This record gives sequence, structure tokens and C-alpha cells, in this order.
Amino acid sequence: MGAQAQVSPDALTGLKAGDLIFKGAETGTGTRVAAGWSLGDKRWGHVGIVAVHPGGGFDVIHADTGQPGEAGEVRRVPLAAFLADVYTAGIYEVHLEGDQRKAYLAEAEAEIGLPFDRGFSLASTNAVYCSELVWRALSAGAGGDIQPEKTKRFGRVYISVSDISENPLVEEVAVIAAERPHKS
Repeated sequence: MGAQAQVSPDALTGLKAGDLIFKGAETGTGTRVAAGWSLGDKRWGHVGIVAVHPGGGFDVIHADTGQPGEAGEVRRVPLAAFLADVYTAGIYEVHLEGDQRKAYLAEAEAEIGLPFDRGFSLASTNAVYCSELVWRALSAGAGGDIQPEKTKRFGRVYISVSDISENPLVEEVAVIAAERPHKS
């Protein structure tokens, strides 16, 4: 297997704290499954929140399933690490300002360390999955539930990746694609 192409952090111009980065559904098995559970836009399979890195540049806060055998958790990782397996990324601007934006970002930071919610339950408050993390943070910033009509499928109620990408509080500003390596 040759070197993998990735979306370069340098390609993401104009990023700011609070923007959302979506990983393309083709990134891997988990992103394909998550995109499949979306009833709307199926381009995206994972989402994270951009945060300013203390030393400069950007990090991403996201609910990570972890490596095989790991429990997974909400992590803050360098932007380059988040993008390491990504061929297509979507950048979305969040329409919260001032104190609302501060509350949104503070909630995202407060979730770091929570376990990944493999049950994908909105009833639990001690574990989260990726789109649930973003929903909780955006709702904290907005001062109320930003997604009153949640996805309902197979007798389950959840926040899908498309519930976030299609929410009125967010707006797509760019889609960046890396060139895929040629098979030899």
C-alpha cells in the first residue's frame, strides 16, 4: 500500500475557532456507516469542532471511536492528525457570535475526556458520539435545543451527521478534496 493522500491543513484557509470540519463518508468504514444513518446529506460521516491550538494553528475537538480495542473518547487533536485519513473535508461556519459562541466553545471543551457513546443514546449524559457532541455544544451556545426534530429511524431517535450539516445555525463554506493516490 502506497502513501495516502490527505487533505492538507494548509488547504483550509480562513478557518476560525468554532467552525465545523466534516470528514467525507469515504474516509472509512465508520464514516460510511454514519453517513448511511443520515436521512439527508450523505456526503459526511464524521464531524469535529475547530479550536485554536495554544501554540498557534488549530486543533479539532471530536468524539473519536478510538483504535480497535479502545473505548474511544472526546479528544482534542491537532488539525493535521484529524485530517490524516481524509480525502474530502467540508468546512462549515457556525452562526453564533459573542457570548453564544463562547458558551458553544466552552461546552465543547468541557466534553473532552467523556467516553465515546457506542449506544448512540441521547438519554445518556456521560458519553457522546460525534454529532451528539456538536449538537450539545451548539445547543449550549444557542441557549436551547438546536435540533427539535431529531432523526428517527428503526425505532431510535438520534442526532445524525446530516442533522448537523443541514442545521440553520451552520453554513457550508468550502469542500476540499485531496487527490487520491493511483493504484500500482
